[in-house]
Amino acid sequence: MRDKTKRITIGLLVSGIMDDYTEYICKGVRRAAIEEKADVIVFPGKYIDRDLSENKELRYEYQYHTIFAYAKNRRIDVLIIAADCIGCFTSQKRIMEMLGEYQEFPCILVASKKKGYAGVIFDNYQGIKDGLEYLIHGCGCKKFAMIGGSAENMDAAERKRAFVSVLEENGISYEEKMFAEGNLTRRSGNVFATILDRNPGVEAIFCVNDDTAMGLYDELRKRGKRAGRDIAVLGYDDMLEAAHVSPPLASVRADSAWLGEEAVHMACAAVRGERVESKVLPTRFIKRESISESMTHVNKDGFYRLEDFDVHFDEIFHRSINEEKKEQMIKIRVAYKRLMMAFVRNAMKGFKNPKSGEEIALRADEFINTGGVKYADVDILLSHLESAYKVLRGMQVKDEGRTELRDLFFDLYRKTVRAMNVLVGDMEQEKIKESYDMKVFVQDILQFEKGKDQSYGVLLERLEWLGIRNAKLYMLKQPELHLFKEAYSVPEALYLKAERRDGVVSTVPALQQKIDFDDIYMDKTGESSYRVVLPLFSDETIYGVLLCDMTEALHDNGELLVNQMSAAVKMLKLLEANEKIQQQLEDNLAALKDSNIKLDTLSKSDVLTGIYNRRGFYDVTQQMIDECGRRQQSVLAVYVDMNNLKIINDRYGHEEGDHSLKLIGTFLKEMVDEQGVAGRIGGDEYAFAIAYDGNDGGEAVLESLYHKFEVYNENSDKDYNITVSAGACVIQPGQQITLKEALQQADERLYLVKQKRKKDVAKHH
Repeated sequence: MRDKTKRITIGLLVSGIMDDYTEYICKGVRRAAIEEKADVIVFPGKYIDRDLSENKELRYEYQYHTIFAYAKNRRIDVLIIAADCIGCFTSQKRIMEMLGEYQEFPCILVASKKKGYAGVIFDNYQGIKDGLEYLIHGCGCKKFAMIGGSAENMDAAERKRAFVSVLEENGISYEEKMFAEGNLTRRSGNVFATILDRNPGVEAIFCVNDDTAMGLYDELRKRGKRAGRDIAVLGYDDMLEAAHVSPPLASVRADSAWLGEEAVHMACAAVRGERVESKVLPTRFIKRESISESMTHVNKDGFYRLEDFDVHFDEIFHRSINEEKKEQMIKIRVAYKRLMMAFVRNAMKGFKNPKSGEEIALRADEFINTGGVKYADVDILLSHLESAYKVLRGMQVKDEGRTELRDLFFDLYRKTVRAMNVLVGDMEQEKIKESYDMKVFVQDILQFEKGKDQSYGVLLERLEWLGIRNAKLYMLKQPELHLFKEAYSVPEALYLKAERRDGVVSTVPALQQKIDFDDIYMDKTGESSYRVVLPLFSDETIYGVLLCDMTEALHDNGELLVNQMSAAVKMLKLLEANEKIQQQLEDNLAALKDSNIKLDTLSKSDVLTGIYNRRGFYDVTQQMIDECGRRQQSVLAVYVDMNNLKIINDRYGHEEGDHSLKLIGTFLKEMVDEQGVAGRIGGDEYAFAIAYDGNDGGEAVLESLYHKFEVYNENSDKDYNITVSAGACVIQPGQQITLKEALQQADERLYLVKQKRKKDVAKHH
């Protein structure tokens, strides 16, 4: 039986923390967790199975998925999982497989509907219906199109069904050419051009979400068209950018913070043993200029009815009515209502009272001073004011009343714009401060000189700009290799290198660092906590995780923190390895000195491969270049780098790695025969030089080299492939270029080849 006095710990699995949708889910979770007196740990992975082949800068994003494994911890009581967001690029089968990994936990799904799971979702129909019917009946649109998502995505499929259904309910036939499938982002390639080309004369386009609508905006701009003027555009989600883009984007408001709140209440009920059933939350159509540049929000009959005020207020302040600052919103509601009622009262009297203007000006100041502009959707606020002005002006019989009304609204406009300018100025100052703090953070996080445990404390010193007062830096015993689509299992224990508690940083003594995996989330303070687990990695290598406060600033700078912290950890590991090598070198030099062996008597041969070492290669090759120069003959210098040595060492053992290095030495020796020089000039780096008569820049020689490895791999009994990348440079007779410079040029060409190599080492049988 569960101890009811114990605080509930909720794990929240989401697709990152930096998009608006997830940010608001997190806000809702946080609010409800405070009410439930529960702890929250956020696990921000990314989109599973996402194809990043066209986005090489994001190719290691898959390392974020390792964080999902950290949710399988006995300290966590229940999980909230944004399954369809995490799996928006994969199949329903794959999503169900992922959910199956957490079958020992009670699970509540957010924005997902799956058999066997309780969850909270949006009604995808009603908000879309309201938006489309406004376009049909309010704007007279008859020709529609939609940019959607994969049928595998639940929300995308439901939104398409709603689109088709509403059109047919209103007598508009649906044809397949009216639909194009995107990838749910503004980077949906040719989809935007396709939908416009397929549907000439289209009057309105519904986008599966706001991010997709942003991509459509870009395509419209390329064609000299504007949303709201040439084509009406309707989005979904009503993310923050929707209100600030030009023109402001009409959207279906799906308050993801509400999703988060309800999910927490359901999760806590499940832990308490109560019956939990799925919930469907309503959505609401938000009118903005992308559907019509001349919007009218209110009408003459409805504006003056007191019972309609809350509807209008909620339209204007739809982003803030559910925020944590409820007392502030109450003040704004009262102030705005007083302002509108003052207009109505005085308009009804024809503005005959000399003090009418004074009262309205006073109420306007009260509204501005509550911070109303800060919390309003300003585009909708101004549209409401314009509509109110038109209605009230129509009631004025005398010109003097109209003039006074116009002056009053002009004054209110001016005060609203002034408040917006102040707000923008404050935001600019915040950005300047944030930029400076970010610069200091990036600079100071690398202020260490030695790869010692004490240096890890430096990484947690400059986190106050992110609002982080508490953090723990956990490292793996040794860095681990993790390749794309490989399953990841957390270690049995991690090593706590440094801790930040209430802003004070301390490093942890070596004997106290080892922490069992199930204990890494223990909070000795007993206070309510809202934390996040972030991965520390570089390319294919994972170093550990950062457990820290989940703050507002992390929604904007979370990935920057991961990148900088990961770079610092990598640097520490390199320094640590360098110090070990330095110590070994000093020990070896001391031994050499004691044995009276001088450095310049060292052999010119590489012990492992039997070919020249770096020193021998440079000496002998320079002699060959000089001799060829006297004969007016060119020399081909080739730089060779073994691919995937680290992976072979880690996967198959260092003996296999040595075998690979020896094989390369053998092949290069065969390549040069007696006519050139081959050498191993670094750990997995080689070079060779031959007298050269060709005119293809060495391409034939490189092809011959690659062919040798292809033949070997096809016939060897090894479970892995041995491959190299190579670049060549021709040294012409009399050319003023050194061997070192020639090899540098060859190395640059090698780098271009290396970028295209595959990481897949294992043979596929």
